[in-house]
Amino acid sequence: MSLGDRGDHDHEPLSEMPEPLRQRLSQLVDGEPVVGVLRADLSLDGRFAEQWLVVTTRRIVVLQQSQTDGCRDFPLDRIEDLTLETFVGNAYICARINGRRVPLARFTHSRRAEFERLVSAFRKFKDGQTPELQLDEPEPTRRERLGFLHGRRGRCPKCKQPLPPWSDVCPFCLQKTKVLRRMLVFVRPYWLTAVAGFVLLLLIQLTDLVQPLLMRYTVDEALLKKNFSQLMVVVAAVLGLNFAGALLSGLRSYLMAWLGDRIVLDIRRRLFEHLQLLSLRFYDQEQTGRLVSRITNDAGNIQDFMTEGLQDILRDLFMLLFVGGVMFAMHWKLALATLLPVPLLMWLAGRFARRVQRLWHMVWRRFARIHAMLADTIPGARVVKAFGQERYEVRRFSEALESHFRASLRAAKLWTIFFPSVGFTTSIGFLVVWGYGGYLVILGDLSLGSLMAFIGYLWRFYAPIQNLTRFTHRLQRAATAAERIFEILDTPPEIRDAPDAVELKEVRGHIVFENVSFSYDGISKALKGVSFEVQPGEMIGLVGPSGAGKTTLISLLLRFYDPQEGRILLDGIDLRQIKLASLRKHIGVVLQETYLFNGTIAENIAYGNPETSLEAIIAAAKVAHAHEFILKQPDAYDTYIGERGSRLSGGERQRLAIARAILKDPAVLIFDEATSNVDTETEAKIRRAIDNLVRGRTTIAIAHRFSTLRNAKRLLVLDKGEIVEQGTPDELMQRDGVFARLSRMQAELSRTWAW
Repeated sequence: MSLGDRGDHDHEPLSEMPEPLRQRLSQLVDGEPVVGVLRADLSLDGRFAEQWLVVTTRRIVVLQQSQTDGCRDFPLDRIEDLTLETFVGNAYICARINGRRVPLARFTHSRRAEFERLVSAFRKFKDGQTPELQLDEPEPTRRERLGFLHGRRGRCPKCKQPLPPWSDVCPFCLQKTKVLRRMLVFVRPYWLTAVAGFVLLLLIQLTDLVQPLLMRYTVDEALLKKNFSQLMVVVAAVLGLNFAGALLSGLRSYLMAWLGDRIVLDIRRRLFEHLQLLSLRFYDQEQTGRLVSRITNDAGNIQDFMTEGLQDILRDLFMLLFVGGVMFAMHWKLALATLLPVPLLMWLAGRFARRVQRLWHMVWRRFARIHAMLADTIPGARVVKAFGQERYEVRRFSEALESHFRASLRAAKLWTIFFPSVGFTTSIGFLVVWGYGGYLVILGDLSLGSLMAFIGYLWRFYAPIQNLTRFTHRLQRAATAAERIFEILDTPPEIRDAPDAVELKEVRGHIVFENVSFSYDGISKALKGVSFEVQPGEMIGLVGPSGAGKTTLISLLLRFYDPQEGRILLDGIDLRQIKLASLRKHIGVVLQETYLFNGTIAENIAYGNPETSLEAIIAAAKVAHAHEFILKQPDAYDTYIGERGSRLSGGERQRLAIARAILKDPAVLIFDEATSNVDTETEAKIRRAIDNLVRGRTTIAIAHRFSTLRNAKRLLVLDKGEIVEQGTPDELMQRDGVFARLSRMQAELSRTWAW
């Protein structure tokens, strides 16, 4: 595509290039197909300024916004390589020409992705993978369109508010009616129970609505006429109605309790199931305590609204229509007088609803913060005590409690103004009815019994109106809780099965990494163009300094994350085309941070295969050299080990983790610092166990103690996300590179400790 052709389209950023620069560019590259146009937002000396890189099939042209008559021209055949050099907040794209580094442009990290594509495309062109330089722009994902780039939070396209880091859903734009409709999904499976509860509620109300009519009959026919027998009939009728109402109320209470508990059970199960599907990136960005708060408190706050709140509003609407009709039938003038306060009540409810919504969001966020602190400090009690930070944690927790208290108090202050205002407004209606009704009784136009009955209905007419104004309070609490729940349920899993994903049957363990690059934050790359191959049954070791990318590499193999560039193959199949459950079924892993669950030793060993026999559990423990210390426990394999295995030593926890991997009988084994937390004697036992275990299995082992990799056929040395060396230990020592330096440091450290 020529420059002129591209200019006819609304293509960003070429369409934004100043016209003088476009004219100058047209003269320089006349007739040459334009591959791409990139805009840099910094000058080479770090000031905010625009530079333009125009890439054609023959050259790269760099133009500055302030210079229309000058530019820099770099023919592609003279450029040996393109590289990115990353700094804090910005980066350079540099060309290597005749062995010399030449900076082309400087830019902030917001522009980095397009320059990375240029570097990748140029290297493919130089390597002969593409006949011409091609710079295709990928279709942005939904999260990229919303602004989730390079560690930044996206913004809602409607209200421009920042979006939660884990979700594409804007909590400020969620419509309450839409939220309520979605909440009804949880009631749908139990609609018969809900309808039965509502019918019982109407019957209970009917037993109450008859009583004002009985009061009128009592006053006019029994009391004023001094008819004792009629009085007894009315008393018996009221007693029967109250007894029937009590029976119906008890039955309905049981039904609603069952319905509420069942709905909460379904919500919590649905939340937990969805949380299991979300990727590790979600958990990296979210606090555990906040998630616990949503499963426990938010689900509970929905319960009242789903079982009682919705039925109450239907009941109140029914009461308004029924009682209003009765009152107009009794005396239409008095009925009109009762409507005087209604417009003011509706205005008060609407005014306060908008303010209380914001306050409830604040209260919930601060309550979730309390949960998050508890989830951090209680499991970390050993660290808190070891550093003597009890007072600090108490002070921090007290501050969080005070913050939640202040937010709750603000909401309470609002309601202390609102509810008395509603009560005072309805009292005006009562005074009007008392005054006007009493006047009619004195004139003889209305009987005393009718006035008493009318006042009885008046209570029943204003009560639903007051309930409807308070309904805003219940609605806001439930809607806020539902929003927080749907934020989780609407978060799509980043790692999911492809529609055509396959099930692995027999796994040989042939692993291939092809030019794999990965970044956690979109800025700094943890892996850069990593390529290697592991043959079936081969054991390789990964070594390198901390932060080199070793753990990231195995996280990609387990498909905790997907690489941004390149692909990983298992037996010739891209991991993204394999069902997750099938992939992880055939991979056994012992991670650097051993995690055990609060259960028995046997349950933890059998975690990957809960249906296994005790004999198989014992056999795995023996291979991991854990059987002896297990038998010394009070209840042997039935001993409870506490939260995260707190009742065991570090070495014992590590051996249980190895036994757990052994019992899985995987085709591929991964050891991430499997002997990092054990003493020398235990390390020797585990090494012998590993030697027996890895036979016939593809094994990738990470170790800082190079002695544990003595059976590895070759070592891959990583540094700053790249494979810088590979070979046998002897070959690597002869090269006197990174491995040799690390080996000498380890030997020196061993001598120091031995001394």
